[in-house]
Amino acid sequence: MDGIIDPSADVLWDSVAYIATKRGVEDRQPRTDEEWQRVRYNAITLIEAANLLSMPGRTVAAARASAPGSPIPAPGELSTGEIQQRIETTHDTFIQFARNLQAAAAQALAAIDERNPQGLMEAGGVVDRACEACHLTYWYPNQTRPGN
Repeated sequence: MDGIIDPSADVLWDSVAYIATKRGVEDRQPRTDEEWQRVRYNAITLIEAANLLSMPGRTVAAARASAPGSPIPAPGELSTGEIQQRIETTHDTFIQFARNLQAAAAQALAAIDERNPQGLMEAGGVVDRACEACHLTYWYPNQTRPGN
C-alpha cells in the first residue's frame, strides 16, 4: 500500500483540483503531454496493483512490520496481524475490494485517455470510495467517526 497503491492514487488525486484562496482560484489539471503521461502511468500502476493485492499468499506487511518497535496502530485501527486474519477469513470479499479499486482506476484511465479533467476528478472520487470501503472493513473498522 505505502509503496505502490498510495503514491499512485495520490498522483491521480493531486492532478486535478480547484483550490480557492484570497489570491484567486487555481484550476489544477494536466495540460502538457508529459503531465497527462505521468498521470496515465500512475493509473496503470494502480490497475496492476489490484492484481498484486489479489495474489494468493500475499501478506499485508513484511514480517518486520510485526516486530518489536513497529508502529502501534492508531485508536480504532487493527494491527497488521488482525488485518491479515480478516483478509484470510474473508478472502473473496477482499478480492472484490481489489477489483473495485481496479475498476475505479480503469475509469480514471479512460478519463485520462480522453484528456477529460472533470472525468478524472470524478474517477478520483470513485477511487477514494473504493479505498475507503476496504479500509473501513480491514484497517479501521472500529474507528469512531463523527456522527457514529
